[in-house]
Amino acid sequence: MNNIDRRPRLHRLVLLLSMMGAASLRGQDPRDAMVARASSEFDAARRLQLLMSALNPTAGPPRGAWPVGVQLLAQTLIEDGQDSVAGVWLRWAVRLSPDLQPDTVQFLPRVVSAYRSARDFVMNSRSPSDSLATTTWLWPAKQAGDRWGRLQIASSSLAAPMQVDVKGVGPVAAGGAIPLGAGTYSISASASGYDSARVTREVLPGVTTVIEFHLRSTAPQVVVKAPPATPRSPAQIPIAPSPANKGGIPLWVKIGAGGGVVWAILWNAWIKHAHM
Repeated sequence: MNNIDRRPRLHRLVLLLSMMGAASLRGQDPRDAMVARASSEFDAARRLQLLMSALNPTAGPPRGAWPVGVQLLAQTLIEDGQDSVAGVWLRWAVRLSPDLQPDTVQFLPRVVSAYRSARDFVMNSRSPSDSLATTTWLWPAKQAGDRWGRLQIASSSLAAPMQVDVKGVGPVAAGGAIPLGAGTYSISASASGYDSARVTREVLPGVTTVIEFHLRSTAPQVVVKAPPATPRSPAQIPIAPSPANKGGIPLWVKIGAGGGVVWAILWNAWIKHAHM
């Protein structure tokens, strides 16, 4: 597509992002303003610096002008002949934000086609192990045009040593990092006594991708239950002692003593009556 054909698209994109930039001043999101500035920047290197700063995932969730920034970055790279690097960024963006949709009006058909290829790749490379790995990024303060990135494996707290392998590259020690060219890689992790995991992740140029694996133990979970209560026999049930009277003398003693006095009185009366 020649410059004349692209000029109306660029004009509409600048107008759209200018409105987003004005809104960002009210919403206090500087990323929207950076994307708006990048859209009007004619120097490709400077535009990439602004867009990379705007796409930093540690600055906030992918919303506002973030989807526009991703596609503008991909278009800038494609126009510069870096189609493969543009595909890496798009796969990363789709993996980070699965709801991302292409803008078929503002961007070139090559960008839309690259986005759709990236989406299909990400959907086909998902696995159940994705829930066993947490991915974060160490974003550079400034884009220096580096075509290489780094893959870092977070230290493991497992009871057994963890082995991590990057397909086509080799092992990576837990807690270590290796330089990698921008691309998509398959990373597997295993440890004795734990389920293994395999994930697919992108390494971006100039960015350190950090993966932390949370492997599940294969040891059976033992649940200790309290024994059921056993009913006791009557002989095992303690009998409460009889309450004592106020004077401290048991009631049966008092009754017994009083009964003896009564019988003595009756006996004496009977004898007197017999001798009359």
